[in-house]
Amino acid sequence: MGCTAGRAHEEQKAASRWYSKVLRKGPHMTKLMENRVRYLPLEIRGACVLVKMGGNRYRIDNSKLNDRAHGVCFRLSKNIEDRDDEHIAYWNDYVDGVDTGDGWISCDIDARGLEYLEDMEKETPLETLDKSLQQLGRPTSKSRMMIVSSSSSNVDGRWISRGYAGQKLIDGEHVQYGAGLSTTLVWEGLNSFSIDVGGERRRARLIDDSLVWNDGDVWTRDPRETRTVKPKEHWGDALEQLEAPFTAVCHKGLKPGSPNQDAWSVLRVEQDLSLYTIFDGHGPHGHDVANFAKNVLPRLLAADSRLWTFGSLKETFTGAFRWLHQLIDTSDAYDKLNARWSGCTGSAVLHAPNGRLYLAHVGDSSVVVGGLEGKEVTATQLTRDHKPELKDEMARIIASGGLIDFDGFSDYRIYNKDGYGAGLNMTRSLGDLEAHRETGLIADPECREYQLGPNDQVLLLCSDGIWEFMRPQEAVDLVLRYPQSQAFLAAEELVNEAKRRWIQQAEYIDDITVIVIHLNPRERRSAAMASGGA
Repeated sequence: MGCTAGRAHEEQKAASRWYSKVLRKGPHMTKLMENRVRYLPLEIRGACVLVKMGGNRYRIDNSKLNDRAHGVCFRLSKNIEDRDDEHIAYWNDYVDGVDTGDGWISCDIDARGLEYLEDMEKETPLETLDKSLQQLGRPTSKSRMMIVSSSSSNVDGRWISRGYAGQKLIDGEHVQYGAGLSTTLVWEGLNSFSIDVGGERRRARLIDDSLVWNDGDVWTRDPRETRTVKPKEHWGDALEQLEAPFTAVCHKGLKPGSPNQDAWSVLRVEQDLSLYTIFDGHGPHGHDVANFAKNVLPRLLAADSRLWTFGSLKETFTGAFRWLHQLIDTSDAYDKLNARWSGCTGSAVLHAPNGRLYLAHVGDSSVVVGGLEGKEVTATQLTRDHKPELKDEMARIIASGGLIDFDGFSDYRIYNKDGYGAGLNMTRSLGDLEAHRETGLIADPECREYQLGPNDQVLLLCSDGIWEFMRPQEAVDLVLRYPQSQAFLAAEELVNEAKRRWIQQAEYIDDITVIVIHLNPRERRSAAMASGGA
């Protein structure tokens, strides 16, 4: 629903599929473009905006200029009018640049991102988390850490070959290619894979919904494929049932020619915090952007000391979302991610031990808390959907030169000033680089806090595949019909009910992701029913 075009050992083995899979620098990969050099002025209208911090590092300072913008636009040249509206140096952020001696500094806007992505490739998720905790001086016992996410693979399932007989089945790293033969699937870059068949290395690339092999063979998805749920990838101890137990399911919809574009992750450190994230991709490569986001955002947040002390969390979340968007931009510039016309929503919830929730989101993957007040089921939506019809969002889009138009069906959509573009029906997103440049979309999240009360039973993070045709109270009511021991059945029934409504009212079914977190496991609706409740 996002856009309309034109308008452990086993842990170590699996870890290569966690973080990024986007950029591998080394002798086997060549650089595809020169670094993008931009310029920043030391002063604007006579007021200093860059404060040197030592070496080649500068802080973006607004104390003298007192401008109402988010920061300073980079310049394409040493001309104050030659603005690069797509790239902003935000106030109080830091940049590395070389003083050119004429009132300007030159910046390689991709250098930091490339270094970060390269380092990210070298670590498993547990190593990343462990390193972050060590740097912050916190206990680092791996026995109290857990990271679980949806699979980043877009190729699991049954395939039909045009050139070779026999069923092809891809399940994680394992490939069965007929007559009882099997081999190992090796990832070789974004959407690129290889297998060894009889000592010969065959390579393939996922294009749209087909695997195109270097020997001319093409595999297409078997229409009889019944798998709809993305597999989970798990690192660390099984902490799912400690503190706030949770379950998560991620179902593919019926969007023609598209893989499952949803993604999610959970990071948990026992007695410290839990971090839940969910992403809903849109556009032709939205699944890649969503997978990238769920791999990277937990890492960015875990490395920030403010996350662990629950201080300045609005700045923490905002900085992480902005940095994530810049990493998507850098990956796109180096042809490792196609995000010009593709992007994703993003919602993150930090659950502190004191029962306080800290939320940040862009787009329309909503977060709902629900429970019981006496016999009555209650539901509170903790996020608002970032839609063009919201007055404050509309004002920003129009002020930025964007155009808002009704699509003739049910949504208002955003285009550039000439009436062209992706036609997004949201005003904030990650990726969507052309729309960010032309229409005023931003990646800044909207943040809020919420103190859980004694009546709050469940927390739901769901992609809009749930909320398109289901009200929050209906979703909470359905989940609370099941005891905690049947949490998976509750999540599946929520998905099935949403699918039934999609079939009745829409031409296709959107991808659907549900994360259910049980907040007060001892207080269940079943107990209320036993005492005569609803």
